[in-house]
Amino acid sequence: MLAIVTVTSAFLEPTAPVVRRAAGRAPAVVASAEGSTFSRRALVTTAAAALPALIVQQASAEQTLITRQQAYTRYVPRVERGRDYWSSAVKKQVQAQDWTTLSAAIEKKGSIDRMIGPMQLWASSFSGKTISEKTLAMNGAIDELKSAVSTLEIAARGTEGGGGFLGFGGPKKIEESKRKELALKSYVKGVAAINQYIEIGNDGLGLQARARTPTATAHQ
Repeated sequence: MLAIVTVTSAFLEPTAPVVRRAAGRAPAVVASAEGSTFSRRALVTTAAAALPALIVQQASAEQTLITRQQAYTRYVPRVERGRDYWSSAVKKQVQAQDWTTLSAAIEKKGSIDRMIGPMQLWASSFSGKTISEKTLAMNGAIDELKSAVSTLEIAARGTEGGGGFLGFGGPKKIEESKRKELALKSYVKGVAAINQYIEIGNDGLGLQARARTPTATAHQ
């Protein structure tokens, strides 16, 4: 960036006078490539004035890169662990109808619950003073995952809503066949949300800043 405003001594020295000197001392001038003339003092002053802004811009870009690398190191491994858990463990729990283990994973600080926070934090690392389109898109995928977790929780619990007049009478029990069907749909929806999140996060990043392991699959 600094090379943009570097002015060589050869450029500053005119090969021939381009203006006549008046009684007083006129400012030295140099000819540009287009034939226009600039005051040497004005040129040097402009270059000097541009330096601080360029230095700040370069420092800001470097700080942004460092911050993003730190966010990757801190959050992406946790996102990948959550993704792997969803891809393998959740799939097995749904197929085996292991509702107890599944419920525990969904509860606060459970394996599923612990993946949401890091996903949100990594998404936010792509924004600064304003929220970027990339962050918004990644948050949209997180919302889809949360929706999948909500329906998965209903399937694991085995009840939904409340029955009777005005909601009285307790929650309604879900039939076992429909319970597994709902869980499977929730699992597949979560797979799609996680994959979408990872694809958006990886877009435009170098290989060293990508989620390196395969994304979850929806095969049952």
